[in-house]
Amino acid sequence: MATEDARYRESSQYRLWSFSPTQLSALREKTNAAARARISDRLLSHPLPATSSRDLSAPTSNANTPDPDGNGNSTPALPEFLTPAEELTLVGFYISETLRASEMLHYADEIKATAAMFLKRFYITNSIMTYPPQEMLIVALFFACKVESGHVNLSEYTKTFNKSPEEVLAGEFLLCQGLRFAFDVKHPFRALRGAMMELASLKDMQADLKRLDAAEARARKILQFSPLMTDAYFHYTPSQIMLAALSLADRGLAERLIQETFHFVAMEGNSADTPGANGGAGEGNNNKNRANEEKAAIIGSHLRDKVLGAVEACRDMLSRELPERKEHWTNKPFIKTQITPLRKKLLKCKDPERWNLVELQRVRRQQKLDSDDEDDGGRKVKKEEDGDVFGGELGHSAKKRKVTVKEEDPFGEPLRKVTVKKEEDPFGGML
Repeated sequence: MATEDARYRESSQYRLWSFSPTQLSALREKTNAAARARISDRLLSHPLPATSSRDLSAPTSNANTPDPDGNGNSTPALPEFLTPAEELTLVGFYISETLRASEMLHYADEIKATAAMFLKRFYITNSIMTYPPQEMLIVALFFACKVESGHVNLSEYTKTFNKSPEEVLAGEFLLCQGLRFAFDVKHPFRALRGAMMELASLKDMQADLKRLDAAEARARKILQFSPLMTDAYFHYTPSQIMLAALSLADRGLAERLIQETFHFVAMEGNSADTPGANGGAGEGNNNKNRANEEKAAIIGSHLRDKVLGAVEACRDMLSRELPERKEHWTNKPFIKTQITPLRKKLLKCKDPERWNLVELQRVRRQQKLDSDDEDDGGRKVKKEEDGDVFGGELGHSAKKRKVTVKEEDPFGEPLRKVTVKKEEDPFGGML
């Protein structure tokens, strides 16, 4: 029996984008360290002019090297880089901006959530110091519309953000690479609708439908914001996230749903004691016992505590970013004291070779063309002209030489005249 849990474990979301808290933290630290090393090498190999370098890095850098000769030939100072925690704060800010832009454009819940998760996934294996988040936000939102079958006109979309189509399309392939070409994002919205239908089918709940409606409305608001602002999608399944949101909306309903779902107790059969004719009855009991064991493994009462524990942990995570926190991310004092300094710091430690997405795409295309022009030995191969596609040029004499083709009968050679001797009886002479 293929369970919902088994099917989820086969999805790309589980295989590629599910981590423990320790794994996720270690991955972010690794990404940050790799970006710092790469950007440092590039800044040292292509230093900024002396005046601008001092202006940018002097207030924040702890790596200033004195110049004993006074001739400006010292090692250029490196800027102060963002820490993994600071990167996470900036990513959270740009996720909130993604949700705000989606609401402004009246996009569906699935498009909003997919765009936010695309941005979160991208900045797990790519540093925010490498690719500009304000540009990748627009790219992720546009690409989410494609994935979730929401038709958007590119020209109209770019006008909304005062961008050119080239600027949006330049980051699409980068986003796909960062997502590891896994575009499926499983959300908890449909699970919530199914849970409410399940609760509405209970006899004692049919008299309290207003409670169900209020709980569903509150849980949906939570799902539209809290899991996207936290790491819930990386640690929990969509059904666990749904139950956690429902628990925040109405704990009693969530516990009732879990109680009604995980209630099965497998009964021991007696096939070994009562064999039937030719073993038929015993075999039937064995099959029934196996079916009961499989059912107990899926919705057995012994799983109830385990599910409750996971839901409670997810509930605590979601409670840190309730929908009321939307105003926090757009609050002017918060932006002034925390976001603005981090953005200034980001501009000083950004990757000089990858920050401009349009230029980066142009350079990579040129590199691809240059590599195609070289053979395995590194020698340049002369490009064929358009006229050489079907072979080399004909010689000067060949162009003027008139070719005469002897006209022939299309039906073959002419018939040869055959002379027949005096007609004879084919069966011999006369009798």
